[in-house]
Amino acid sequence: MAHGAVTIIDVALAAGVSKSAAARVLAQTGSASEKTRKKVLDAADRLGYRPNQLARAMKSGATNTIGIVVPDVAIPFFSAVLRGLADTARAAGFEVLVSNTDNDADIEARSLELLAEQRVDGIVIAPVFQPEPAAIMRLHGEGLPIVLLDRQMPGLEGIPLVSVDHVDATQQAIRALIDEGHRRIALVTEASAAHLALDSLVDRATAELDHALVRPSAQRLVGYGRALREAGIDIDDELIIRSGYSTADAQQAVRAFLERGIDATAMHATDAVLSSGAYRGIRAADLEVPGDLSFIGFDDQDWTTMVQPAVTVIEQPRQRLGATATTTLVGIIRGGTAELPRQMLAAELLVRGSVAAPPVGASAQSR
Repeated sequence: MAHGAVTIIDVALAAGVSKSAAARVLAQTGSASEKTRKKVLDAADRLGYRPNQLARAMKSGATNTIGIVVPDVAIPFFSAVLRGLADTARAAGFEVLVSNTDNDADIEARSLELLAEQRVDGIVIAPVFQPEPAAIMRLHGEGLPIVLLDRQMPGLEGIPLVSVDHVDATQQAIRALIDEGHRRIALVTEASAAHLALDSLVDRATAELDHALVRPSAQRLVGYGRALREAGIDIDDELIIRSGYSTADAQQAVRAFLERGIDATAMHATDAVLSSGAYRGIRAADLEVPGDLSFIGFDDQDWTTMVQPAVTVIEQPRQRLGATATTTLVGIIRGGTAELPRQMLAAELLVRGSVAAPPVGASAQSR
């Protein structure tokens, strides 16, 4: 191949690395592992690549941009997190490039490659749940700074994580209900692990979270079980209301649960979407909150303070989560290391009027 025809893509293919990794090595900018550097430089020498081609094609130095990869920017949780990410990034002198994956692994892989080709200085990502997150592992192995946002993933233990403590979040809600005298507490969840016996999940969660427990929804389910155990209350799988991830599904699931006449004096929904659906299901059954059924939702939403009484919720530190992830990433970009491999931020219980003691006349079992 003539020297003038050799491109960065040719070198990347020959070295078995991404185009962005080859570009960083050849431009001597950014970071890359020694293994990646050797593969790229060997391929460049073998093909006769001329470094001055890169000088004509790329800017030198850092780009002062970071990539943000999230499943859905329309979800209020990620919208608030993104605000924290962007504000903190700009204050540190970085602009952000945002990619929406729709929880699709292929879209995520393409988004990561595109951001790397744009030569972002680092990436914050809420990863798609998949058996082997190869694209993230590859870019991390090539030296690109990455911080995981709110989602743990087997295989990515070496990458810094900034997350809400989802187990503790639900424990706070259930403890608050127990403190009011409730013992029959229903839980609305979309956790894919909910088909497993909760006793088994809680036992497994005493060690590091495994594949069944990487999702926040599964961790919140564990928090429910732990809070009951701590209070000496038996775990009753009949009180776990399994729902699809939509307001309509949650409303239907709660309505069906209430129509079965299962004995419960309180309910907690473990997600913002499920909370609005669950509340609608309670009201559609002509039950009063908290007179007939105490209720704690998840995430502070506009509607939670517009209804009467206002709804007690577990509030996640959404903007602080984004800010902390950005601060961690910027520190790594600027030559430092993450102070803590896992930073777990605490949620907060916002007490309002939707929780009261169990209604007079509740069964002895409920008491």
